[in-house]
Amino acid sequence: MDTEEEWRGEGMERHFWPPMFLDPSYRWEEYRVGRGVKVRLLAVQDGGEGKTASCLTGQMVWPAARVLSQHIVDHPELVQARTVLELGAGTGLLGLVAAKLSPCPKKVVLTDNNMTTLDMMEANVEENFPIQTTMPPRCAHLHWGENLNKFLHDHGKFDVILGADVILWKQYIRPLFETVKKLLSQTDTATFLLCYQCRYAELKDKVYEAAKEVHLVGEEIQLEENAAFVEQEDKAKDNLHLIKFCHQFVNVCETNAVCSTS
Repeated sequence: MDTEEEWRGEGMERHFWPPMFLDPSYRWEEYRVGRGVKVRLLAVQDGGEGKTASCLTGQMVWPAARVLSQHIVDHPELVQARTVLELGAGTGLLGLVAAKLSPCPKKVVLTDNNMTTLDMMEANVEENFPIQTTMPPRCAHLHWGENLNKFLHDHGKFDVILGADVILWKQYIRPLFETVKKLLSQTDTATFLLCYQCRYAELKDKVYEAAKEVHLVGEEIQLEENAAFVEQEDKAKDNLHLIKFCHQFVNVCETNAVCSTS
């Protein structure tokens, strides 16, 4: 089978696309996040000229994932003893780091919409959490904005949702926030952490607009003390943002013209 179409035509879409294994840029590499957190990942380590096409974006580790991973290592209470969901997980670095910090790794769910990427993610989970030694984090298919009731039935709501560089295309911003709103626990401590590289001027405004539509309020987190952020080139630092979103609970009294206190 020489083409992806032939591969998928044989019903093999749930397996790795064969040229991926033949491409030397795919290899195992160890990532160290902070002190004591190590993750081994199969990923595209060096995209090279012409290899960073959209079909490969989920198979690489991007700066935003490193920065957000560092943030949760610096603040492990964010994910410890809490249910965690990673959206657009790609290689799964974020979810795997969260699972390493959690006393119960199976409470972490890593998701992606791309089936090839999901296969890579599952391989990374098995590498870091051998089934015979622990209850590993789970992997699941999730298309933002679709079949959310079924996903909710299968996995429940989450205390923390993580996303790194998941808004490269602006048409996905609204479905992303609709998904977050549906799957985020209805508590005042529930959190959506979004780290992204701002690649066009209006992106930040669109992010906050989408959040407002689903009654989430955002607060930018300063990154000056984030070791992964400090390591970035100066030109990249200006474009990296980490935002914490929480529910904006509406006071019933504020929405009524008259509020009775009797």
